[in-house]
Amino acid sequence: MMTGFALVRNLVSSSEALKFANFKLTKIGASLDYDLKRAQYLFPKESPLYKDWIYERAYDDSDAWNRIPFELEDALLLLRLFKTGDLFFLQPCIEGNDGSLSCQQQYPAMVCVPSEHSYKIETEECSVFDKFASELLSQSNWSSSWFKIARRYFLYGGGKEYNPLHNQVDRIVDYMVALESILLPEKDLPKSCMRERAVELLKGTDLDFDDPMVLLSEFYNIRSKVVHGNRIIPFKDKILKRNMDFETVVRKIIVEAVKRIPSNENSRKRFLKQLFDK
Repeated sequence: MMTGFALVRNLVSSSEALKFANFKLTKIGASLDYDLKRAQYLFPKESPLYKDWIYERAYDDSDAWNRIPFELEDALLLLRLFKTGDLFFLQPCIEGNDGSLSCQQQYPAMVCVPSEHSYKIETEECSVFDKFASELLSQSNWSSSWFKIARRYFLYGGGKEYNPLHNQVDRIVDYMVALESILLPEKDLPKSCMRERAVELLKGTDLDFDDPMVLLSEFYNIRSKVVHGNRIIPFKDKILKRNMDFETVVRKIIVEAVKRIPSNENSRKRFLKQLFDK
């Protein structure tokens, strides 16, 4: 018997325990089993607080040791794709049946940065998430090479502070890398093709706003300013305030891509050309 744990931050819920099909999230202090001392034992490097949560998934098979880190990251990714909001997992660890603890080294997907955008989820949404997660995990392209790149940069971007006031907008660059890895396998296509293909993928989705093309164009301009060492001052009082709308677009593009784009590279290129071809 082994159990995978992670400290969870920036989560807000009216419940103190959220039970999903494969794991649960419990607020520190919710019971004697999840008190602060227990959290301090599991996450000694992170100074857990009562407002923090604990991710937990139990295993009873011999192969669990190799799977726990990957399935823990899958859980973070799926939660981030399910809803917009800055959710953070920290100091993943494995507790053995004998109480021994093995902690994973920090890496860019498992970090926490200041954020004003909490991740909000309620008990009644757990079953909806389970259905959402099951559908994505069943797709053959979940393990495709292009999706591995997209997920990595989406998670890396979500682990970077977004603060335009102090020119901290590197998150946008990572999100754009994620989109390009999905939508632009051809090296010679203009970046406008990415936007056109993205908008085609988004047709029929439940966006709360009607200008995804504008958002993608404006945030791509910001990405270009950043990577070429130019100033972003002209954007500070305008589009940069819509970062959560932009993240919503990015999330939905990734989700639609997993559902619809073939995993085979040649088939993927044909599918994308049908969406838009120069």
